[in-house]
Amino acid sequence: MADPLHGTPAVSGVGGFAQRTPERRPLTAIRRDAGHAPQQDQVSVAAAATVARRVLRERVLTRTRTRLELTDEHPAQEFAEVIDLELPAAFLGRLLSAQNQIAALRAGQWPVPRIRAALDQALREGAQEAIELLAADPQHTEGVVVVAEVIAEYARRLAALAGELGR
Repeated sequence: MADPLHGTPAVSGVGGFAQRTPERRPLTAIRRDAGHAPQQDQVSVAAAATVARRVLRERVLTRTRTRLELTDEHPAQEFAEVIDLELPAAFLGRLLSAQNQIAALRAGQWPVPRIRAALDQALREGAQEAIELLAADPQHTEGVVVVAEVIAEYARRLAALAGELGR
C-alpha cells in the first residue's frame, strides 16, 4: 500500500482531464508578470525598519537589565521572535513582554511600583539611545521614524491605561 502522506497522485482538473500543476514562483516574479514595477523604495524602508526594530529592542532590553540592577549572575535571556514585518503595536507588545520576563527576576525582591518605574525608564532611555544611533548614520535615518512610531504607540497605551484608571 502506498504511503498516503508521500507520493500523492495529481488531482484531476475540471471535467476529469489532467491539469498541469502551476509552478511556484516568488512573489516578486508574480508582481513583475502582473505589470507592476519593482518598488525599490519599499525595500530600503523595510530594511531600515528591520534595523531600527533590532536596535530599539537591543537597547531597551539592555537598559531594562541595567535599571533592574541585574548583573552577570543573571544571564541575559534570549527570545526567539520574528520582528521584521511587525506593525508598531505588535512589536511594542512583544518588547513589553520581553521586559516583563526580565522583570520577573526582581519579582518579590522589589516593590511592584519600583519595577514598573524601572521598566518605563528603560523603555524611554533605550528608545532615546536607538534614535541617537540611527540618526548618526545617514543610511538608517528612516529608522528614526520607526522608533518614533513605537514610542507613539507606547504613549497611546499609557494614555488609554490612565483613562481606564481615572474612571
